[in-house]
Amino acid sequence: MFNRHNHLIRSSLREVNITPRASWAPSTTRAFHVSALNKTLNPSLTGKDPTSATPTSEQAHIERLFAYSDSQSTPLPEKFDRLHAHSLQVYPTTARKTVSALQGHFQQMLMRLTKPKSVLELGTFMGYSAMAMADGMPKGGVVYTCEKDPKAAKLSRELFEEHAYSPSTKNESVKRKDTTIEVIEGDGLSSLALLLERNLRFDAVFLDADKGGYVNYYNFILDNDMLTDEGYILADNVLFNGLVLNSEERQRNAAAGNPSSSSKGKGKKKMAGDGERNSEAYQKFADHIHTFNKHVRNDPRVDVVVLPVFDGLSLIMKKRQ
Repeated sequence: MFNRHNHLIRSSLREVNITPRASWAPSTTRAFHVSALNKTLNPSLTGKDPTSATPTSEQAHIERLFAYSDSQSTPLPEKFDRLHAHSLQVYPTTARKTVSALQGHFQQMLMRLTKPKSVLELGTFMGYSAMAMADGMPKGGVVYTCEKDPKAAKLSRELFEEHAYSPSTKNESVKRKDTTIEVIEGDGLSSLALLLERNLRFDAVFLDADKGGYVNYYNFILDNDMLTDEGYILADNVLFNGLVLNSEERQRNAAAGNPSSSSKGKGKKKMAGDGERNSEAYQKFADHIHTFNKHVRNDPRVDVVVLPVFDGLSLIMKKRQ
């Protein structure tokens, strides 16, 4: 979710016309050109600056491959396009946190394959991935999604109410879904504690909240046996724009009391907003992710495979007894 440069709407060159629908819809009708949003699609594979106005030939090639992959995949329903477009209006500088259509479809297909009845998501944002997963789950399934931003939690609740994922849905014009989505508002550990009090266990977990908290969330889930024996954790952004490649050296330098190579001779910039890229600040997020990756790799309780797709996805499962 964080620092996502994947395209936000379908990669085909069609326009998505947005019309007002319920509280989550934009206030005005706008046409969103997919090609204008189709920047660098998989920054973790390039090692280049994804904010560059002029993409390298390698970046352009990867962009074309992702656009091709998306165009050859069955499109998700139009409601997902509208939600992506709405995210751009509500969060113009941070809408990139939303998973791409291709990743959302992958997660939906994963739900269809593994058939989880209970799914935990840490990091709701606008509700795109929760809705995608819910549509792939078997009848009676529940997604528990946790969000600490009150604004995002409110907007996602309205979305789930409008599309009949909420048990309290009053919208009679929409058929009630076979699966439900429950929003838990609060920080990650507090939300996990509330779910533990309810004695809930999960067949699948999508970890996509603040990157500095990944290790703590992971440990809480495993230490409290909140993952079923055949359950799995899908952790997002585990390559973090490829910046994890620099983390080992930075951590060695820090342990030795030496300044990191990325900060030598450079004045530190103040981050004026979430939309600005700051190499030192972003590298620290990547360092948190690298620490998480090492922690999981060395945990004797689990098996893990790190997939170099999107911004990096780790699939984590308990070891078989």
